[in-house]
Amino acid sequence: MNHTKKFYFPLFLIFSLGLFAEDPTFKSELFKSGKLIYSDDFNGAINKEFWGQPKGKKIEDGKLIIGPLFKSKEEAMKALKRDHHLGLEPVAHINRIPEKFVMHLRYQFAKPELTPGRPSFQIGHHMINLGIVKEGGHRVKLPDGPSFSEPESEMALNKWIDLVMEYELGKIRVVVNGKGKTYEHEKVTIINPKANGKHRLTFKGGPECKILFDSVRLWDCE
Repeated sequence: MNHTKKFYFPLFLIFSLGLFAEDPTFKSELFKSGKLIYSDDFNGAINKEFWGQPKGKKIEDGKLIIGPLFKSKEEAMKALKRDHHLGLEPVAHINRIPEKFVMHLRYQFAKPELTPGRPSFQIGHHMINLGIVKEGGHRVKLPDGPSFSEPESEMALNKWIDLVMEYELGKIRVVVNGKGKTYEHEKVTIINPKANGKHRLTFKGGPECKILFDSVRLWDCE
């Protein structure tokens, strides 16, 4: 007699568990192919490989939220035993950025108003800057090079920013909320000589800010 037991999963349960989920579709203006190395909708634990240690970070309702490490200067100085780099503003890094990449990112700077130099989004640590323009839209600033303004993107504080980036040395494509273009220039680089060959994205919110991330997709490209 065959006592083999059969188990059946309802279709809605299979799909809700993501058992048939497909990888995000790769599309690119600069590259023919790419390997998906990181995909996150923030429904689980913080990925330490790409985000580092979880201190100052939390996941709520499918969002990664970055806040300051300490509430006051006194608290920070007591804990850190120093008077600088006190963690009073939210700072986030996405690590392990490839030398050629495509990234889709949905993020937001929740902040009452723009303050001097903040928020700051660095593509490559202290390299290319992607900033919010007070009058509206975004600006791409190359390290020791020119800047390019794109007012039609409507990038702003307290609004979700849908970003598509494609990068290789000498060329970067930046599309914000469907608006943007490709920039070719000798100053287009994410290579920081002090970073020992490691590349990352750096987000700095400034005073009274939280940085929120809704989704990220990262491809290593050829």
